[in-house]
Amino acid sequence: MNGNLTAALLGGLILFTALGVPVWARSSADETQLETLRRDIDKDATTTTQVDRIQALAGQFNVEPGTVERLRAGNQGWGETTIELAMAQRLTQTDPATYPGMTEALSKIESLRSGKMGWGKIANDLGFKLGPVVSAAMHARNELRQQTRTESSAQTGKPEKAARAGTARVEKGGRPERASRPERPARPAKVERAR
Repeated sequence: MNGNLTAALLGGLILFTALGVPVWARSSADETQLETLRRDIDKDATTTTQVDRIQALAGQFNVEPGTVERLRAGNQGWGETTIELAMAQRLTQTDPATYPGMTEALSKIESLRSGKMGWGKIANDLGFKLGPVVSAAMHARNELRQQTRTESSAQTGKPEKAARAGTARVEKGGRPERASRPERPARPAKVERAR
């Protein structure tokens, strides 16, 4: 009886460890990835104007530009603002009854964030995973980078590679035709010798 109880406890502990560790590791990895995205977005922010970034984020997360400006006025970087918008968007998707719009979701995220909670803890408390938030933040970063490339190519007058992709390609010359072999001269007929 005592051996069965020990085996059951040991088996339960192993099962708990096996199932629990990957979830913790994944949450930590997602939070680390969000932090990296935040730094990337903040670093990229130096190349575009604020008005363009505000418009891009407002369009990306379907909010008014004033909402993005309000978040930025709270001494947040562009990365922090983008992640907060992505978190609010995810909250409206997972709990639309409680948070029907971005305004309600943003106020909830802001209140939790002001309590010094990390992104992983906020997501856990609100009942969703960080993976979709990371994806939304990556998508926003990529859109902002694309906008930056488009603006810089317009300023320099050089056509952007993506813009050229839609135009017709100029056909390159193929291989030159192989030169035909020269005709072999005919063999002279055998002359028979007289004997």
